[in-house]
Amino acid sequence: MKDNKMIIDTHAHMADSKFDSDREVVIRKAFNCGVGKIFEIACEMRYWDKALELSKWDNIFLSFGIHPIEAREATRQDYYKLQTLVQNKKCIAVGEIGLDFHYDSSSRNIDIQKESLAEQIDIATKYNKAIIIHCRDAYDEIINFFRKYKAIPKGVIHCFSGTSKQAKIFVGMGFLLGIDGPVTYKKSENLKQVVSETDVNKLLVETDCPYLAPQKYRGQRNEPSYIVETLKEIAAIKNISIDEAAQVTTQNALNLFGV
Repeated sequence: MKDNKMIIDTHAHMADSKFDSDREVVIRKAFNCGVGKIFEIACEMRYWDKALELSKWDNIFLSFGIHPIEAREATRQDYYKLQTLVQNKKCIAVGEIGLDFHYDSSSRNIDIQKESLAEQIDIATKYNKAIIIHCRDAYDEIINFFRKYKAIPKGVIHCFSGTSKQAKIFVGMGFLLGIDGPVTYKKSENLKQVVSETDVNKLLVETDCPYLAPQKYRGQRNEPSYIVETLKEIAAIKNISIDEAAQVTTQNALNLFGV
């Protein structure tokens, strides 16, 4: 690549305990490898303060939210604190927030998740922040949820793994699609098709580190410097250069998050 400092990892979890032994080393490696910015996603209350510490890095920006799996444990004080956190000058979004029916789809917890999502969308709207949407085993449900909104905040569907039809619906609603390491997996035909059929102007690249390492590093801890593997795959699918894939997805990120 001519200048891969244009690359932005738009979804990392560097506050995760899996980085406790070498966090600064991994961050410096990413920047030295040419990653220009990292967006730290703090969606578990126990990591909020650690994420704030990461903001000392000029090129690390923050997003705060209450993950749907965490919604059952969140207190009223947590939502008050969230409102304070999103006003931080380094905060660019509310998230990741959304619906997750993978582990528990009981009606009670679905209702809690929906209430949490609605409240956090209100917070994002109040402070003019983008939203980062987590969705697992709930794509149709969350589409129906958003259809009730007259005005949805701008945002991204993180780590998209739905169908081409669902992708088109989200893009039609104004969302971008976050593409992660799984697009490099040999058996990810559906995701490759989504990328093929979606305008590159509607895509973001993410690592979701320490999770979902791309094929080259599969089974290892993921990290921001590995994001180039996702870009390579997108470029191959779209039949464009890696430089173009990096340039366009970075501009998409800058436009969405206002960095």
